[in-house]
Amino acid sequence: MSKAVTLAVATAAGGTAALLPASTADAQGRARVPICPHVVGLCTWSEPNSGGGVRMFPRAAPHLDPAVRSAKNQTSMAWCLYPRPSYGGRAVVLTPGSYTPGLGLEARSARPC
Repeated sequence: MSKAVTLAVATAAGGTAALLPASTADAQGRARVPICPHVVGLCTWSEPNSGGGVRMFPRAAPHLDPAVRSAKNQTSMAWCLYPRPSYGGRAVVLTPGSYTPGLGLEARSARPC
């Protein structure tokens, strides 16, 4: 019996959500599993597909430099990633346990939402 996994990424301001079917999420997971410490926090990378330098954020970060282009949420709460410092602009929301190989933006700040 196989366990289905669903990845959800939503836009906070627009309230829309894009769900990837379990088969797509499974295929992406097999293609490349990001290496991230097994601690509670937001794991981020400076390049898409968990490329570049890895950083861990256990709490809000109003200024991200370099920008975040992929992330894995290892917390029990949603995290919002913003295109401008100090939580400015339309956020991309990462649900608990989700991984996004490409955010569709260069995040310059992040916080639980």
